[in-house]
Amino acid sequence: MNALVLEDNPQIMDLYSTIFSSKGSNVDFASDMFSCIDKFLNPDKSYNFVILEKSARFDEHINLEDKILSINPQQKIFFLCPYITPRSSEFDNISETMDLIDKPFAMISLLSYLEINTPIISQ
Repeated sequence: MNALVLEDNPQIMDLYSTIFSSKGSNVDFASDMFSCIDKFLNPDKSYNFVILEKSARFDEHINLEDKILSINPQQKIFFLCPYITPRSSEFDNISETMDLIDKPFAMISLLSYLEINTPIISQ
């Protein structure tokens, strides 16, 4: 499995790296929205899923997740959200390619959840 994670905290990145590598999965990190899109646009890479901390504005007209879906409409996106349900107005338009993961969670449980809920993309 290949993942792209938008995360700017080095300690959290280390934790993700340890957990993903222990399962034989690869993870790329982006520290901001623009580097996330740059990595996503790399023609030599494809990701089974993208993990975003929350919905964020890419520019004044579009959210980051909408930008990602405009590039690949089938891309699976997971939001890590503290105590937010799909009824939250921030996620009124959540699509079948998006999913919410409530915080807090055990990191090893996250990987199992992702494996169950992610379609396999051939490399």
